[in-house]
Amino acid sequence: MALALLVLSACTRSITIQLPQQVVTVMAYSQGKVIQRCGFRPDTEKFRKLSQLLQQHSGGWHKRYTNYEPAFLVVDGDVSLYFMDGSMVLNYSEGEFSRGVSSDDYEFLNCKAH
Repeated sequence: MALALLVLSACTRSITIQLPQQVVTVMAYSQGKVIQRCGFRPDTEKFRKLSQLLQQHSGGWHKRYTNYEPAFLVVDGDVSLYFMDGSMVLNYSEGEFSRGVSSDDYEFLNCKAH
C-alpha cells in the first residue's frame, strides 16, 4: 500500500492509504484464531468498498499502545489493517495508529458475505 502521512497536530494524524491494484489478503478471526481467509481483487466490489472506507477515514488517527484482538485483518506487503470493536488499527513503518470506525462500515470484509 502506498501511504502518505500528514501531521495535523501532536495528538492526531491524517493518513492516506491507497491500495495498489493487486489482491489484498483478508483474514477473519474468532477468539484469536484465523477462521477465514480470502483475497479481494482490484476489480471486485469488496476491494472498491475497502478503498472507499480508507479514503473516508483518513483523518483522526492516534498513536496506538495497547493490545487488541481483531475481528478482521487486511494485509498488503508491509502494511496491516486490523478491524475490531468499532475501531481500525494501522500498522506500518511509521508505527501503529488507531481510529474509530463503525463496525457496520467494515462488515463487508467477511469473506462469506456477498
